[in-house]
Amino acid sequence: MLRLFLTTSLIALTAPAFADTITGEAKVDTVTIYPGLATVSRLVTLDLPAGSHEIIVPGLPQSLATEGLRLSAPQGVQIGAVNLAYDRLPVTPDQTSPAIQAAKDEVERLEGVLRDRDAEIAQIRLRVKAAEEQITFLQSLSQASAGETLTASSIADIQALAQMVGSETLAVREAAFAAEQEAQAATRARQDDVDALDEARKALAALMAPEDEGSVLTFTVNAAAAGEVVIDVSTLEGFANWSPVYDMRLTTGDDARVDIDRAVVVSQETGQDWLDVKLVLSTARPGEQIAPSGVWAPVRRIISEEELEKQRRDQMLADNVPMIGRSISAMADEGVMMEAPAPMVAEANFSGATVTYTYPGRVDIRNGVDDLRLPLDTLALEADVWAEAAPSRDSIAYRMAEFTNTTDELLLPGQALIFADGTMIGFSQLPLLAAGADTEMGFGPLDGLRLTRTTPNKSEGDVGVFSSSNQLTELAEMTVENLTGQDFRVLLRDAIPYSEQDDLEVEFKASPSVTRRDPNGQRGILEWDLEVAAGETRNVSLEYTLTWPTGYVLR
Repeated sequence: MLRLFLTTSLIALTAPAFADTITGEAKVDTVTIYPGLATVSRLVTLDLPAGSHEIIVPGLPQSLATEGLRLSAPQGVQIGAVNLAYDRLPVTPDQTSPAIQAAKDEVERLEGVLRDRDAEIAQIRLRVKAAEEQITFLQSLSQASAGETLTASSIADIQALAQMVGSETLAVREAAFAAEQEAQAATRARQDDVDALDEARKALAALMAPEDEGSVLTFTVNAAAAGEVVIDVSTLEGFANWSPVYDMRLTTGDDARVDIDRAVVVSQETGQDWLDVKLVLSTARPGEQIAPSGVWAPVRRIISEEELEKQRRDQMLADNVPMIGRSISAMADEGVMMEAPAPMVAEANFSGATVTYTYPGRVDIRNGVDDLRLPLDTLALEADVWAEAAPSRDSIAYRMAEFTNTTDELLLPGQALIFADGTMIGFSQLPLLAAGADTEMGFGPLDGLRLTRTTPNKSEGDVGVFSSSNQLTELAEMTVENLTGQDFRVLLRDAIPYSEQDDLEVEFKASPSVTRRDPNGQRGILEWDLEVAAGETRNVSLEYTLTWPTGYVLR
């Protein structure tokens, strides 16, 4: 018996034992947002004695997944088993913040004030009701007493009764009137209490995220020494997003430039408010394709012409037979070739270098109700400005600007509000712009640059009686009229047909001569660089001829 007691005692001494169970609060500290999801870092600050402990962290979002859950501890603290519970949650102490608790207390106080006010009004109404009942009693008493007095033939008694009933009724009515006035005053004062309670409830709602069952994190730690320990709980959460927005301000003149005010819009619906957090924005796409797509070699085979003809006949016969009841194996026996479905491969929308923005200061992003706009910085880029004209499509020219991303970072695509010389023009979209890349953007109409295009001569017919060719000739006259009061460099653009057949020939002539033909590989496009002074009108003529052999039709 003594040996058994000693053995049991030794096992108890050597087995790991939890000194205590500690409940901690996880406060959101840093949020890194990617397109569509976020990494949320919560800090759990604990005052731990030396030894092993079980830590319970309640109030985490319901949507957490264990795949994205990571815990880290400082040196000297070892983390053991980790459990994330969604149901049958353990009972934990109230973790309500002082601000929320104060708001709840204020709501409860005002609810009590409103209850007391309603009780006071009800009590006053009882006095009005009692007065009304007294009046009814006096009226019935006077009628009965008057009948008895008349039989006694006492005029004096009748007068005394009438005086008594009248005075008593007046007193009761005055009391009823005073009580009614008091009730109405209390009812008006009640509205102030209702308004105060409504404001208190709104203040509480602003502090609290929508309540759900949430989840509870439980883990074990072993601390080598007593002291304060901060555990970092990192989770991967969906339903968070950010996107860039731009204000693009073009300044024309000798030193033309584009000033780009950059900002971001952030929103989240993770189930919890993020209050007083450090915000990091990343262009990485963790949820998208991370490796190149596979390549599959096509299978080719040859078949005899006789077999091919047999398959065609069989196919024609099969097309005339109802397909009901035919199995795939039967179709294979008949020689019908079944194509394998193409592999479903996700297509990445963005594959540029990753950029990370850390916002200075700390911010609040409430769950499901905030689209938080945060300014980033302002970029100043040199710009080349000109007017662009397409008389075949437009009646006026448009202001264009080309600029180069001279920064060392990527400019992400996003919506842009466009300004030109201090005037708001409208909305556009800034494309993805790598460092060193350039782009062209429109900056609004120039109503004073008027365009016309007419075709005074268009003929179609034989070149001559003995010719074996047909032809079509079109003459276009274009004008650019400058009524703006300032000189403009105008890029005029028009188009002629082009041919991919040797027998269909295309010839053209223009005055003034064309500056560029087929720019950027756009076949059939012609461009003129024109200097149009204020008050000046420039004319451009274009004639093209299509020639083709007889016996063919131009399409």
